[in-house]
Amino acid sequence: MPAPTRSTPHGETPYSPSSLLRALTANPYDVDALREQDPHPEPAPPDNAAMRTLTVLLALALGFVVAVAVVDLRQGAAGDDDPRALLEQEVIEARGEIDALEDRQETLEGEIADAQAAVLDDTDAGASERLHAYEAAGTGSARTGPGVVLTVEDSAPLPAGPGGTAGSVNRVTDGDLQIAVNGLWAAGAEAIAVNGQRLSATSAIRTAGSAVLVDFRPLSPPYEITALGDPDDLREGVDAGETGQYLSGISTRFGIQLSWSSAEELTVPARTVGTLHEASALETPRSSTPGNGSSTAPDNDPASGDGSRKESE
Repeated sequence: MPAPTRSTPHGETPYSPSSLLRALTANPYDVDALREQDPHPEPAPPDNAAMRTLTVLLALALGFVVAVAVVDLRQGAAGDDDPRALLEQEVIEARGEIDALEDRQETLEGEIADAQAAVLDDTDAGASERLHAYEAAGTGSARTGPGVVLTVEDSAPLPAGPGGTAGSVNRVTDGDLQIAVNGLWAAGAEAIAVNGQRLSATSAIRTAGSAVLVDFRPLSPPYEITALGDPDDLREGVDAGETGQYLSGISTRFGIQLSWSSAEELTVPARTVGTLHEASALETPRSSTPGNGSSTAPDNDPASGDGSRKESE
């Protein structure tokens, strides 16, 4: 009986991958016969503790390399293509541009004010000084003095109850702020700002979607209403009137959070002065300015009481 050979008609060993595939596709029944007749089978790897340990170590090393590669690929993808990161970067860049534009706006406004003062003084000595006094009587300059800060904030997350799910929040509305501001005007406030936004006779407190707008600028809670005036009179005036009852009601019924604080020195920022498009000389020159106690203060002075409250409603 001739000894079996390990070569196939194609010159391959019986157990090479290509020879097995050829044998399977040609005649599957010859594969086992070739394997049994092979006098020199390939030795199996030793099955001992050292070989098992080496296999485990190789598997761990391979897994570690794969994990590092996956993490590296994810970090690279997150840094370059993550939509959230791109959006955050765009927001940061936009804020930087806004800050730069605001600085430029402030510089240009200063230059315009200087040029305007020069032109006014050339035609009427002291005109720029009187203009500044009128602006100060309105909202054209910052005011500093004693006052109070009324903080109005959304309710804390509420437990589940009738008509509401757990975690719902009652929001402060534009109406709440309007009533609080009007109450402070009525109590004798000389100047008021909401979250640093100075209120004037033409200010509007409105709602757009879920945001409260003051002069078309969206504000976020908590809303800090800074009012200049005697702190005791302001607090007592609000608490004793309908405003105090309303604020107490929304605090009790809806959980709106209210807090008062007072200080001897609070600052209300200036409001941007509108652009002067046209002016004409007065027929009868005025001999005094708002600063010396005359009655020439603008009619729309926020401290003038009822008129201001109507504008903020």
